[in-house]
Amino acid sequence: MKKVFLFIFLLAAGSFILTGCGDSGNKKSGEATTTKVEKKVEKKVEKTFAANLENGKAVYGKVCIACHMTGVAGAPALKDKTRWEEIAQKDMKTLHHDAIKGFTGKHGVMPPRGTCTDCSDQDLYDAVAYMLKTAGVTAKQ
Repeated sequence: MKKVFLFIFLLAAGSFILTGCGDSGNKKSGEATTTKVEKKVEKKVEKTFAANLENGKAVYGKVCIACHMTGVAGAPALKDKTRWEEIAQKDMKTLHHDAIKGFTGKHGVMPPRGTCTDCSDQDLYDAVAYMLKTAGVTAKQ
């Protein structure tokens, strides 16, 4: 019994000591991680994507439709060609970046990833391309 107690005590003490190791810099522990994650997102956005409109239609029907069908929270409604023409003045790389990171504009807010936490970057690219095509607008490449 004493050996079991001693083992548990040493294990707990070792764990306690080790939890303080590793963050010797002046940054808070979450800051370095956030920066690494942000850099990964930026690198992903820099990739070249080819649009799969069938996938974009599926993603739109699953997630984007909630706001983009009628224009909830200032989102451009799918049939609002004038708004989509304004949006298409940005290039696809910027639109894709805005879909991933989120965007606040003069009309409203696009939440990061359109609140679709399980959508890949490719899914978001496809959905943006689908909405532009359906609205009858082409974005700059």
